[in-house]
Amino acid sequence: MVSYIEEFFRDPKGMFIFFLLAFPGRILALSLHEFAHAWVAHRCGDDTAKMMGRMTVNPAKHLDPLGTILMLLVGFGWAKPVPVNPRNYRDYRKDDLKVSLAGVTMNLILFCVGNLLMFAFLAFAIRRAGDAMTGQYLSLLFERYDYFNVAIYQVEETFGEIAGYLFQMFYYFTVTNLVLCLFNLLPVPPLDGYHVLNDLVLRRRQLFANPRTAQIASTALFVLVLTGVVGRALGWVDSQILTGAGNLAIAVLRSLGLIA
Repeated sequence: MVSYIEEFFRDPKGMFIFFLLAFPGRILALSLHEFAHAWVAHRCGDDTAKMMGRMTVNPAKHLDPLGTILMLLVGFGWAKPVPVNPRNYRDYRKDDLKVSLAGVTMNLILFCVGNLLMFAFLAFAIRRAGDAMTGQYLSLLFERYDYFNVAIYQVEETFGEIAGYLFQMFYYFTVTNLVLCLFNLLPVPPLDGYHVLNDLVLRRRQLFANPRTAQIASTALFVLVLTGVVGRALGWVDSQILTGAGNLAIAVLRSLGLIA
């Protein structure tokens, strides 16, 4: 988060453009994450979220004011947790597991969809360019894992600056969903990962951590986020997954004859 603020003072115009391009995807990713919790809870017999108007993709119903402001200012934020009443579940523990995994599953699906959109966009740009040298150049840079900058360059060269911005929006949306998926799987209350750990391993009767434990864990997690520890750890995992996705894209583009 500190580096995020430093970058803002170093290049305010660039960061403003980044805000404009990244914010819509972040809001959509958070809203769909919460919607997934509400929808699965409804399917499991609990209509608490539905009755409170939370079974919707409308961001206004999900966004937390402080979480939204922090997302704008420092790149880290959160939405309001969907309210659930486990006593309404048809199967107490299995349904809690389903509801807990719903949000991260939604983000994983959106990550895959985002990748498809990005690389389909890029494949179309390469095909439109129709230049063998361009294909060889892209292949070389792809192998050096510079997917993002190379892809933006190719899209802008083929379709113009506006298309380049659109591609960046796809990219930020994709990465946001990956980060949300991984972050929420951390086994720390009140994150979804704690419920998954409890339902599969700890199997405590109480599905939610007691308020004091949850408060201590939340504070510790927030400090780790502020100091960048969580960001560095998740960043390394993100890079490995994105590299794998990029290598898969290279294989597909080569099999289609779009790059050398």
